[in-house]
Amino acid sequence: MRQAVFLIPAVVEVARRRALFTAAGIDVTTAIVASSHAQQQDLDDGRVDLAITATDNLFAWNAAGSDIALVAQIETTTDLALMLRPGLPSLDDLDPVRLAVDAPANGFAIVAYAMMSRLGRVPAQYEVVEVGGVRERFEALTQGTVDASLLAPPLDELGRGRGMTVAIRVHQLTPSYPGLGVVASRSRLEARLDEVAAYLHALDAARRWLREAPRDEVARELGSAGFGPSTVASALATAPTSLVPSDDGLKALTRLREELDMTVAGAPDAADFVELRPLRVAGLVPAS
Repeated sequence: MRQAVFLIPAVVEVARRRALFTAAGIDVTTAIVASSHAQQQDLDDGRVDLAITATDNLFAWNAAGSDIALVAQIETTTDLALMLRPGLPSLDDLDPVRLAVDAPANGFAIVAYAMMSRLGRVPAQYEVVEVGGVRERFEALTQGTVDASLLAPPLDELGRGRGMTVAIRVHQLTPSYPGLGVVASRSRLEARLDEVAAYLHALDAARRWLREAPRDEVARELGSAGFGPSTVASALATAPTSLVPSDDGLKALTRLREELDMTVAGAPDAADFVELRPLRVAGLVPAS
């Protein structure tokens, strides 16, 4: 199985390190991507079988002609933080703000705009700079070529170590914002349903280990993989009770777009993204 990710999430790293993919009978290779557009193209062209991404991307991707489904949610929420570049303690005296995003009309950019609104900034008071994925945005913040951007663990923790400041976190905006999703093209699901189910079975075993193993054992395992203390704490706090996508999370995506007047013409409803067949085949939800 080939997966496309921006960063390797904790649950995936656990599945790899504890040989859970091997136990499920699959070999997983990982492509690190630089943008959500690259993820979409890789999925559409069949270069990857799965991607781990912001579920909001599916509005824009499917409206543009893709046919990509959400098959699982690997965390209760993504612990997003709007981070300010080193040396910038607040946005109070800055106008306009250079706001770095991956894609300006989808994904975590929607959260960034909602956060700017919560901080009292209207769109005319910030300049949207299309930089790329989270690694690229982190570097842009580090170099000071932008003023603010969204980061998630472990890069928010690294950023604080480099003098970045947290302006607002996603739980202050909407506690039900959904965590990262596992997505796949529907044609790929038809061709490799059993393999996708095996992949999800391994992730579920990793999810259960994160929730059930002693905290110090989890900290040692993730720490040896390079995850810092705050990132470990976030992984523990957001480990879900199941991989089934959250109805409340899907509603939160729709609500944020409606509040920002950014609904996507021709996009399916968020609930229509969900494809539970792989989880059913894996025995992780009841058969319908």
